[in-house]
Amino acid sequence: MKKFWNQTVEFKAFMISLIAMILAIGGTSCLFFLGRYEIPLAVLTSGIIVTLTWFLLYLNKKKGEGRIKLDIFAIYLRLSLIVVLTIIFAILQLTLKIVIISPIFLVVSYLGYSLLTFIAFIGKDKNV
Repeated sequence: MKKFWNQTVEFKAFMISLIAMILAIGGTSCLFFLGRYEIPLAVLTSGIIVTLTWFLLYLNKKKGEGRIKLDIFAIYLRLSLIVVLTIIFAILQLTLKIVIISPIFLVVSYLGYSLLTFIAFIGKDKNV
């Protein structure tokens, strides 16, 4: 466990978001059998977006070069993907009555993953 906390912030955030995504999908997978498939799909979609962007940030950090522009682009890409997908699925749900992914659970699960990745910033001063 000590080896995990000595890793970079990006790696810790990636692993925390990956574990949280697996647990959240496992926890909501029973809703598939109850006919509420839009909730696990929202959890999966937001989890993939958050996990992939933290993985991109980790790979950028691992290269050793300080590419701040790529970091900022990845962060804004994550936010814009969530906003665009939320708007698209809200329009589909409200106008056409097509429910694929719940826009509310998409945003809630995104916020949940984002708050959980703040755990990676504990003791950030020790390892940059």
